[in-house]
Amino acid sequence: MSAKLKKARLFSPEGMSLVCIMLLVLALTGCSFFGSNATPTPTLAPTFYAPSGLLHVQGTQLVDANGHTVVLRGADIGTPFSNMKGWQSGKRPTNMINSGTFAAMAQWHMNALRLQVSNWIYAKYPSDFLSQLDQIVREANQAGLYVVINLEDDAKGGSPYPSRNSIIPKTEDITFWKAIAAHYKSDPMVLFDLYNEPQEPDWNTWLHGGGTTPDGATIVGFQDLVNAVRSTGAQQIVILEPGSAGHNASGQNGTAAAEEGGWTTFPLSDAIKDPDTMYSLHVYQTIIQPASAQSAKWGPILNRYPLFYGEWAFLTNGTGKSAAAHCQGLPTNGNQANQVVENFLNYMASIHANWTAWQFAQASLVQNTSTYTPTTFPATLQCGNSQANVGMGAVVKQYLATHPA
Repeated sequence: MSAKLKKARLFSPEGMSLVCIMLLVLALTGCSFFGSNATPTPTLAPTFYAPSGLLHVQGTQLVDANGHTVVLRGADIGTPFSNMKGWQSGKRPTNMINSGTFAAMAQWHMNALRLQVSNWIYAKYPSDFLSQLDQIVREANQAGLYVVINLEDDAKGGSPYPSRNSIIPKTEDITFWKAIAAHYKSDPMVLFDLYNEPQEPDWNTWLHGGGTTPDGATIVGFQDLVNAVRSTGAQQIVILEPGSAGHNASGQNGTAAAEEGGWTTFPLSDAIKDPDTMYSLHVYQTIIQPASAQSAKWGPILNRYPLFYGEWAFLTNGTGKSAAAHCQGLPTNGNQANQVVENFLNYMASIHANWTAWQFAQASLVQNTSTYTPTTFPATLQCGNSQANVGMGAVVKQYLATHPA
């Protein structure tokens, strides 16, 4: 076909129509005549299975409304929700954690946030408290994160009962859980961790309560806390911690027994009468123990109920009294520390445990809260150096990237 004939046909009515159609197609598909200056077609993010509806217990696992297994793997974050002095000085959780934080957690392939809150701050500032909590829960859920609301009822949170032996479920905690459960009963991506590291004297008190604390508070049992949640119609998963009721199950005493207390001596007759319960452990100093010792801490709970490590870490730089307690006896070689963390991650996977690591914050899992670069262990570790910006972040992030849930 000659050039003149091509030109004639191009500018004929039929030809102009064809040109218009071609331009329209190019516009709709995002193409351009301008080569390298064209706006590239966005690359779609990989798609993952999105859980549907409320989680519930099926055997030893959590499943969604469609029967798909859901394994929680995420991190804790400490905020002014559990610090009365910080709250009263004007600090607010939403100034510390926000949608950027949750997006970074999701990029690490995390799907859970465990958030410590104080019932005493809620009781004193209910509107401000719930406004802050609603925003965080909403933004975390939008990023694909389940939110585990954990009650931390102690002096730091504003408790008027200062005795260490008063860190135990009380009647005031029933009031708190009724309010929180009623408020979030329609959110399928919320779970309730009923009491953080209680100083329980025995299993009977753990289950039923009874008596008073040295400060005069009335002690209630975990069954009472579960009943409080269910009385509102809320059906979310409830999480139970042993505290020091297991006494020396972890080889620890006093406060350490409440932190790392186990279920070894737990009588199954004291199991909570509720179908949607998950049992929890916290691990710090004992993270180095072999799999057999880790399993022993679960006692009769293992292979009967869903398991949750609500807090765990190879932590060399804790603050306050715990600065050295968490790392005594742990290796000071960075490579060995990495291996300990990897071994524990593999162990948790072997027993199908859910977990939230301590914590998605500076000098723990991340170096800073602007880039969220993961922390690493140096060649030599110094136990109790609270100023060191080191941690197990790189190991955890790599594990999540290579071991999809």
